[in-house]
Amino acid sequence: MLFNEPTPTAYDLKFRVLGIPVRVHPLFWLIAVLMGMRGNPQPAEILLWVGAVFVSILVHEMGHALAARACGWQPWITLHGFGGLASYRPTYRSPMNQVLITLAGPVAGFLFAATIVAFIQASGHRVEFGWHGGLFPFAYEGFNAHRLNMLIDDLLFINIFWGLINLLPILPLDGGQIAQEVLQLMSPGDGLRQAFWLSILVAIGAGILAWTRLHDQYLTFFCAYFAYSNYMSLQAFYGRGGGGFR
Repeated sequence: MLFNEPTPTAYDLKFRVLGIPVRVHPLFWLIAVLMGMRGNPQPAEILLWVGAVFVSILVHEMGHALAARACGWQPWITLHGFGGLASYRPTYRSPMNQVLITLAGPVAGFLFAATIVAFIQASGHRVEFGWHGGLFPFAYEGFNAHRLNMLIDDLLFINIFWGLINLLPILPLDGGQIAQEVLQLMSPGDGLRQAFWLSILVAIGAGILAWTRLHDQYLTFFCAYFAYSNYMSLQAFYGRGGGGFR
């Protein structure tokens, strides 16, 4: 979902899923471990978190990749320090295809989360829908295995909460890319500038919310970074003759 494809290294993990090449950069594991170390967890809990991140981001990128392949383009996936990237070489420009490919990643994550909830119900554990004071509009009866509950919580958190964050209209998140396509369709000469401004404003607002209400330092940092990077992109846009402030 993020940034440019990193340079290959001798320590990359390579494999295929459904015929789609996948490469995992070493920094992917490092960042996942660092994110899993919040709250002084046990080593086993960190491993569960890393596994949940790996599976969830792979599912997300497979959504992008399968949608690109359905359009006739051969994709490949790279998991790296800041998430993942589904790459492909389009042979023609289609805003509708770009939106569908971009949207397919978060949708794959939501379907994966729904599958997990269905598994909980099928195993005989009660699932109650509605707000119960947590992040999600449902609560489930836990299993006797504590670490299984932790794994389920991690998977649901990543695929639902991260999925929703990823749909915010902030470049280069999926929501930002969708907003850019729509704005450029509505205003071909000014859509990109509008997408940068929208990204900056939403990133600032999300960062304030993450700091004051969620108390999430990682999310606050990323929102601040996104606001800054979009501001710099906006300055570069004006430097290329993209127009003056309006």
